[in-house]
Amino acid sequence: MYNTIRAGALAALGLIATSHATAQQSAAPQATQSVTISSYKKASPWFRAESQHFVVYADTAREATTELLNNLERLDYLLRIYTKPYRKANGSEQKLTLYYQNRVAGLSGIDAALPADAIGLYSSCAAGVQGFGFHLDETSQNEGLAYIFEAYTRHFIYRHTDIRSPAAFIDGFAQYFASVRFTDTQMFIGKTPPNIAQYLDFLEEGHRYSLDYSDVLTQNLANARNYAGDAGVRLEFAAKSWLLMHYMQSSEDNRARLGKYLGAVYQGTAATPAFEDAFGLKAAQLGTEMWRYRRTSIKVLQVDMPELPVATVDFSALPEAASDFVMLDAAVKSCPGKQAGEALLRKISSEAGKFPKNEFAQMTLSRARIAFGNPAEALPWLSQAIAKNAANFDAVYLSGLANLRLAQQSQGATAQAYLQTAQQQLLNARELNSDSSDAAYAYYRAELAGQSELSETALEGALTAWRGAREVGTFARSAALTHAYLGNTPQAKIVLKNLARNALDPATASWADTWQQKLAAGASRDDILAEMRVEPAAVAAKEWTIDTKSVMDTVRYNAGLDAAQGYLSSQSINTGSPDKALMSTPTKR
Repeated sequence: MYNTIRAGALAALGLIATSHATAQQSAAPQATQSVTISSYKKASPWFRAESQHFVVYADTAREATTELLNNLERLDYLLRIYTKPYRKANGSEQKLTLYYQNRVAGLSGIDAALPADAIGLYSSCAAGVQGFGFHLDETSQNEGLAYIFEAYTRHFIYRHTDIRSPAAFIDGFAQYFASVRFTDTQMFIGKTPPNIAQYLDFLEEGHRYSLDYSDVLTQNLANARNYAGDAGVRLEFAAKSWLLMHYMQSSEDNRARLGKYLGAVYQGTAATPAFEDAFGLKAAQLGTEMWRYRRTSIKVLQVDMPELPVATVDFSALPEAASDFVMLDAAVKSCPGKQAGEALLRKISSEAGKFPKNEFAQMTLSRARIAFGNPAEALPWLSQAIAKNAANFDAVYLSGLANLRLAQQSQGATAQAYLQTAQQQLLNARELNSDSSDAAYAYYRAELAGQSELSETALEGALTAWRGAREVGTFARSAALTHAYLGNTPQAKIVLKNLARNALDPATASWADTWQQKLAAGASRDDILAEMRVEPAAVAAKEWTIDTKSVMDTVRYNAGLDAAQGYLSSQSINTGSPDKALMSTPTKR
């Protein structure tokens, strides 16, 4: 059922600002494009596309990338509306880097331990925050867009809010916006994602379920069993979280209750009693209530919006040699472990040797040498790149980082010389790109490597890095310690509390638990400074998107085998004649 309203009605519900709600009907704006002409004799099938909030590296058709960016800019706009009560002001924002591939491949190069059925990833660490998605064939474009919207919505929560639990809210919110669709003047909110609908229908057909709603509220998945194993359990969790979210977004009263629920969880109340108190429903009633809600009350909101944003896209060609290095560069920025990183460096070194004059290849090699090899080997090429173009941010930043690594590996006057060069180069990098969280954090580390009192610039850099990329645990860790060092203990406690609740980064969550106790016990400024000088291991938080269609196919396949086995078992009565006894059938592929 569609519920058609104008933007003004949505404003009355408190979701859209009045300035947008009172906009007059006008011709729908169109996405605009500009193309940077290169002098490459032969360009790569990969290209770079930049819009207001995103930088995309893609090997798809440019029309497909324009459509992607137009949809993402509109989704970003809508998410900022819906998260207004929880969103944190970031000041200036660093654009998010995405990789949009024309085939479902490449994720194993980012993380060899990827889950089965993975179809998308966001990786967040101090070396980079990146998203990976795929352009599916024309018959699957709606499904492909759903995966990309789901992934971006989930990441948006980590990047722009302090919400880290309950997991059912985060996953439900991601699924709720996975099915949002836009035209130039309208948006449709609240559709059931196709694979979520199939799974809920499957349960209503009488098949066994894996989780009750108490399990969903508490993310109690450990002992659940499903026709598709762990992937099926995650699908059921997503489906029931979506239904809960749809219910919680269904009215102004329910949205107010949702705020109360999230507030109670943030203050330390367990998810189940927090939900029961906010919504006046017992968890034991939710199975029946959600079944009734889905049968009678699900509505799709059709909103007339004459001024939806459009993407302004700037395309840049890449040299042919970049084809071999786009995903290798992304892999370096995903903070792999020591063994994987060293193997990656060997591969990049071998490939980059074929393209000694190609900037993309040599920049990737420099980044890998700094992270996993000898930083000194990166400096000659970086120095040449800076001599050619002093405004080359990547070269200036990496030069500063290489000198910092060399300072950390040296002693005495040599270390001091490297450190002074690092600090100057990183200050230059910050001037070239004031939005860069990476450069801000690196300068903070460069001052910590010295023994002098930390400057206001360094301390501000730690906070700037965190505000620009709240999803990076390393940045949040440095922000908590910086607040504590500056005497802003209440804010330090807030950051530590959020870190401790982040299931995506268990190591930093454990560290935050410890430091909550230390601050409560009255840690001294010297204790805090000593901890600031400890450089944490570079580990990426991974947000995986799962191919729910594949999982749903497995669920139905194995449920069919299970039903067949049950039937055959009931018929295989041993009558004394061996040729009438039936063999058991398998329950898994």
